[in-house]
Amino acid sequence: MKLNYNGPEDHKYEDKKCDRCDYHEPCCEDHKYAHCYPKSPCAYGILFECNNGTMAKIPSTTTATGAPINWVPRSLGCVSIDTSCLKMPTVKFDFNCIIQYRTIAASTVPSTLTFGLFKVCDNNGEEIPCGTWEYRVNFVDTPVEELTTSFCFSYCECASCPNCCTYYVRIIEANNPAVGGGISNILDVMAPSLSVMAKSSC
Repeated sequence: MKLNYNGPEDHKYEDKKCDRCDYHEPCCEDHKYAHCYPKSPCAYGILFECNNGTMAKIPSTTTATGAPINWVPRSLGCVSIDTSCLKMPTVKFDFNCIIQYRTIAASTVPSTLTFGLFKVCDNNGEEIPCGTWEYRVNFVDTPVEELTTSFCFSYCECASCPNCCTYYVRIIEANNPAVGGGISNILDVMAPSLSVMAKSSC
């Protein structure tokens, strides 16, 4: 009788009771050979990375006369992951934040934010755009109102190339028009959080 158990390779998924269950009867009764046979012949390794970003206050994007003010993109944070140990990795990126909007005066023009996701991988160092997501809010009939809400988006890559990549989130466009005297409604992006997971596709 074999007393040492070195994992499923000892048994090659044979359709019989394994030596560990012969020796440890409670294993068979309580787990029905769960420790003897793997549920999948290909076990997936999973990587996870996360990071906290930096808040951004969105200033007025127009002058008191309504002329547009040149918008400079705001960085909200980045997170890196190294998938070089995985085979044809599937990568999932998640972004979460809190957006606070407080009106100074009613406006017929909505306030909008466009979030952009970019990545840079070590194979060429070129920044690659991955996608954009828009947040929109407006209170037309209410001169003074406050809204605090969450905003999130996800991005997935299937069967990508193994690499070390850094994902960046920026506010690439914003519209927060002046509503009186050159003052805009308050629009803040707070507590941004970035996370990324990856696993082998096979």
